[in-house]
Amino acid sequence: MYVSIEVLTTLGSFAGLLVAIVAGFGWTIRRTDAQLQHATGRLEARMDRIESRMDRLEGQTAALTHELTDVKITIARLEGPPPRLYTMR
Repeated sequence: MYVSIEVLTTLGSFAGLLVAIVAGFGWTIRRTDAQLQHATGRLEARMDRIESRMDRLEGQTAALTHELTDVKITIARLEGPPPRLYTMR
């Protein structure tokens, strides 16, 4: 069987093009995975910082709630008992 040089060149070009396309897709996938891991790492670090801030705020809020309760009790004592509709004789 005789195969001309043009057919061999076409098959070689097709094989080279196929290898280049597969390598390009592989490179793209690897780069996308690396960027995704980098973004995930940054997001996790930011979420940890936000979580620590929220914990600190919860502690401050608990202290303020306790102080507010004390202030309410003090104001209620200053105002005295609620006025009655009927006065006692």
